This record gives sequence, structure tokens and C-alpha cells, in this order.
Amino acid sequence: MACLGKGWVVAVATGLCVATAAADEAEKELEKVTVSADADSPYTVQETASATKLDLSLRETPQSETVITREMLDDQNLTTLRQVLDATPGVYSYQYDTERVVFTARGFTIDSLLYDGMPAVDSFNTSSVDDSLDTALYERIEVVRGATGLMTGAGSPAASINLVRKHADSDQFALQLDGNVGSWNDHRMEGDVSAPLTADGRVRGRFVGVFEDRESYQNLYRNKRKIAYGIVDADLTEATRLSVGFDYQDNNPTGNTWGSFPLFFADGTPTNWPRWVTTATDWTFWDRRTRTVFAELQQSLAGDWKVHATVTWRRYNEDEALFYMFGYPEQHSGEGLAPYAYKGNMQVTERSADLYASGPFQLFGRSHELVIGYNGSRVYNHSLSYAPLNDLPDPGNFLNWDGSYPRPEFSDVGDLVNDIHSRQDGGYLVTRLSLADPVKLIAGVRYASWQTDYYASGESPPDGFHYNYRKAIPYAGLIYDVTRSYSVFTSYTQIFKPQNNRDVTGRYLDPIDGRSVEVGVKGEHFGGRLNTALTVFETRQNHVAEGLLDPETGDPILLPDGTQASTAIDGTRTRGFEMEVQGELLPGWNASLGWSHYVFHDSNDEPTRTFVPSTLVRTFTTWNLPWLAHKLTIGGGINWQSSNHTTVGNPDGTTELHQASVPLLSLMGRYQATQSVSIQVNGNNLLDRKYYVLDNFDNTYYGPPLSWSVGVNVKL
Repeated sequence: MACLGKGWVVAVATGLCVATAAADEAEKELEKVTVSADADSPYTVQETASATKLDLSLRETPQSETVITREMLDDQNLTTLRQVLDATPGVYSYQYDTERVVFTARGFTIDSLLYDGMPAVDSFNTSSVDDSLDTALYERIEVVRGATGLMTGAGSPAASINLVRKHADSDQFALQLDGNVGSWNDHRMEGDVSAPLTADGRVRGRFVGVFEDRESYQNLYRNKRKIAYGIVDADLTEATRLSVGFDYQDNNPTGNTWGSFPLFFADGTPTNWPRWVTTATDWTFWDRRTRTVFAELQQSLAGDWKVHATVTWRRYNEDEALFYMFGYPEQHSGEGLAPYAYKGNMQVTERSADLYASGPFQLFGRSHELVIGYNGSRVYNHSLSYAPLNDLPDPGNFLNWDGSYPRPEFSDVGDLVNDIHSRQDGGYLVTRLSLADPVKLIAGVRYASWQTDYYASGESPPDGFHYNYRKAIPYAGLIYDVTRSYSVFTSYTQIFKPQNNRDVTGRYLDPIDGRSVEVGVKGEHFGGRLNTALTVFETRQNHVAEGLLDPETGDPILLPDGTQASTAIDGTRTRGFEMEVQGELLPGWNASLGWSHYVFHDSNDEPTRTFVPSTLVRTFTTWNLPWLAHKLTIGGGINWQSSNHTTVGNPDGTTELHQASVPLLSLMGRYQATQSVSIQVNGNNLLDRKYYVLDNFDNTYYGPPLSWSVGVNVKL
């Protein structure tokens, strides 16, 4: 631990005051998952169940957790999951190209995504969560850092992202319209309408629709997004609620890149391109479409017990025509790049179910809580590629590149890229035991099984593409209330995660295994309107995948299906801290402040994954000015990352690319023109800092320059 110095600490904070006015106890139980944040505490939540499925306050949760409320999403104009996670303490993102983004926490890839606490499949393109998901569908987003194998089935030590859907929780008509314009011809329209569907309000409906058309600071790029979401909530009885819903998200980017741009000229001189540089053509596209249907049933029982059942069907379709250029252009003529084109499609179908019961029980004269349940999923992925029929012409002078490259003629017959059938099942049990008035023990275990049959083009033998694992994953957390405002905690989680990474022969690497430990202090202030946290963590793992690079060129070593070959590293160790303050500092003054730091060493005690900044600071605050009858709100923040570096290819082999620390300044202002109409202005990267976004595959990109947006919000 000496590598962290004397400041080995961590903090997490979020809090929430929620107003609940329920007629009886059964209705209170049902409303816990649908109630919205109170206007007096817009940056906090009352309870969250993302870590253990127990309804706990943030202070009672023995892990590092951040909750991004609806108010925070609106204040910062965060409309995509990437924008949200880039503003979340402890989370960093990098990209392979315009459409493939990877998220990390504590140095590890975030590959755990949940909808209302139900695990969902990650992206097959990045093995991370889908960055393009639109936030208009969700009431809040919860981020639990560290291993969450108890709930997700695989104990990845990065983080889990829980998307809490909007519900039809209003028995009166309500309409909200948002119009937004911004940099690079960004135009966005969003509507959110709720209404009772029966006279008594026991059946209610809600619909959210979004259309966005935007360009980019990168030449040629344009993306049209269409989003629709609908849900019906029905109180079948005083103790029974049924929710049925769907969502549709359609992303249609054109002029998108595939991979990055050359960092060096043929003579080894850095290229230093302007930020609008692109290797895309005017015919490239990468369409992604997600359709989801889900149903939830909540039943309150005697003795404050309840049963919750959810089923989900989701289909993801992807169609793309892509273009890439590799090599090093001559500095004066711009000649020397080689072209490569690809056309393909993918269809992923996921079916999943979750069933659990929860409630209190009495033992040794004290009251305790228990959750017992099952969830499972079936996932099928089928991908095809279509080869170009002719040789590709030379792209010519890249210095004059405008994307007007002839589109290749692709084969009408697709070649199989991969065919994957995955099955996961898990039974889980977790209990919160009241050992004494100030001491609570949370203990649980999940017994899970994973089974995958995988076929990829050009690979053999068949038995190299099948795995079947079973594992019990324990979890334990201890919380001690030191005072009425402060608690200390510690938690332990085992890590076991089958992985999709393969070695140079095409065989799967062994599952990642290890353990993660957290220790910290949490505070709850002003009746829960402000939360603070300081968490220290250590993670040890074996069989961690590291991508293989060609030692002569620096290029990734690819398997026949285009994915990078990996090798397994044993004995990795990660240590760090996270500190966070979140909530209402004073009436009208809300803030989210986070500071995280970690060090990641391999078995030889050498730093690894150095392309991820080791220190991140995420801050944002708003103040509703008491003048002008509280009509004006101003705010701003700084997101700062420490220096980082990675190995990149150059004409002579490889070199280290270093990136200095990056401060990104943002500001906002909102004026409540009338009771129903407000106008908001946001600005990001106001210092117009030019910086690289580094990754581990030599796909270096420029981050976005200064940008602005103006929005009008109407509530009826």
C-alpha cells in the first residue's frame, strides 16, 4: 500500500430525500421503485438496491456508489450514457472509433449493465456497455463501483451500471417538451407525456419520444437518432402492480470512422492533425437498432414481504459498411496509406427473467431482512460479413482527403463471422442481519452457471469453443454506525468471470478469478439531503486479458474474426481510493464532487493499463439564486484527469505517446421565464483544450473541442 502514500482514501456520496404519501403499507412497498426525487433534494435518492437488491440508503450500502438523478442529467444536458459516465466519479471512457466506446472503473472494463436491477448483455463490439443509450428513458442512473457478482452473475471489479426506467406514476395528465440546438448542427426534440388511462387512475400510461439530428467536430460525420419508450402501470389490487413496456432506440450514423487516423508521417514526424481529421468516406454507415419488451409484476404479501418478477425480450441489430486506412502517409504528397473496406451485420437476441422475494424476519429478538431469488438469460448472436468483390483503389493524397472515395461492390453472400449461444443461470440469497443496534451484517451468495457455444470463421477444433462453468460467489459487508451521521464499513466480494478473450490459437482464456475488498467511511447529513463517502479498495486477480501487439509494427495481433488476440496475466493488483460529496450543501446549492485514484500493477509489480488516467476529478454544482424570485440557476464544474501514456506504432516500430493532464471546464445557466417555460444554456470544454483520448489498441482520438447548447423546456 505504500505506492499510494499516506492519502490512501476513497469517498462516495449521494443522498436523497423522497416524499412518499401512500395510503397504506402495501402501497408504500410498491411505490419505492417508481417514486421521483423530491424538488427539495434533486441530487439525491432515498434508497437504492443496485448493490444487493436490499432497499438501502447510500450510507447503508457497503460499497462505493453514485446515483445520477434526473435533475443532474438535465442540469448538465447529459443525453447519452457516455456523457453520463464521463461525468461520473471514478469512470473513464476511450474509443476505438466514432461508434465503439469502452468504459473503465478502477482500471477495469465496465461490462455490467442492468435495467431496473436486471442484468443485460454487454456490447459484442467492445465487451463494454453501450455508450449510445439515450437518457430520456430513465429516471436515474446508478453506478456501483467494485465487484457486483452477487447481482450480475460475474464479479467484474470495475462497476455496474443500473438504468432505472421512468414509470407512469402520475394519475394526472402531465406533458414535458424539450427543444435543443447546439454546436455542429445539433437539433434535438424530446417529449414526455403521462396520463391516467382509467377514470380512477389505477391504470396509467407514459410515453417518451426523441428525435435528434446532429453532426460533429469530425468531418463528414452525421447521426440521426430516433427513440421511443412506452409503459403502462396498472394497480390490479391494493397490493398488486403490473407494468408492461417497450423501448425502441435507432442510431443511424453516416460518415463514421472505423479505427483511428495515422499519428506519424512516413519520416517519423508527428502528424498533429486538426481535430476535424477523419478517415471516413461519404458512404460509410454503422446503423444500430435496439428493441425491448418487458413486463414486471410486484406483489405485496403479509408481514411486509413482497415478490417481484420481471421478464424481458431484447433484440439488437447492427448493419455497417466501413472503411479504414492504415500506414504512414508521406509528409508532402500525402501518399502511402492502404485502404480496407468491410460490410457486415449482426443480430443479437436476448431473453431474460428475474424472480425474487424479499421481506423481514425475526431472529433472537431482532428484526432482519432477507432476499432470495433467481435470474437467468439466453443470448444468441449471429454475425455475417460481405467481402469486397474487387481490389480497392489507392486513396491518393490524404492531405486533401474529403471522403469522396468510390464505394466498393460487396458480395451478396455473407460469410459467417461468429455464431454464439450463451446461457446463464443464477440463484442468489442475501440477508441483512442486525447484530446490534449500531451493527449490520450483509451477507450473501450466488450460485451461478455459464454455458457458451461459440463458432467463429476459420477456427477449429469445435471443442475449443465451448465452455461450461459453475461457481458459488460469496459477498459480505459489515456496517457500524459510529454516530447518528457517520458509519464505517468493509465489504468482501469474490471475483469469477468467464471471458470472451482468446489467445493466438483462438482458444478462450481461463475465467478471471480473484477477490475485491473495500473499507470506508460514509456520512449522511441534513436529513439525508447530503451524503459523503471515503472508500479504500484493493483488488487481486488472475487470468486478466492483455491485448497482444506486433512487436515490430505495434499493430494489434488479430484473429480471423477481426478481434484482437490476448494473453493472460496472473497476479495483478489494483489499489486506490474514491472520495465523493453529493447532494444539497445549502438550500438552493446542489453539488456533485468526486475524486478517485488507483494504481494497477502486474505480477512483476510493473504499472499496466497506463492508457487509463490514474486520477480523476469530477465536479459540478448549481446555485438557484435567491434574487429574481429564484428564477435564475447558474452552475458549472471541472472534469480533470491526470496524465497517461500508451504504446503506439510508428514507421520505425513503436513509441510511447504521452498525454498531459486534461482540465475540462463546463458552465450552465437556466432562467425560469414563466411557471411552465424555462431556457437553459450549457457550455463544455470552455477552455477549448486540445487533447488525445488514448486506448490500448493504438486507436488514438481527439476529444471534442469547445461546444455549446441552448434548450427550451415546457411543462404542462
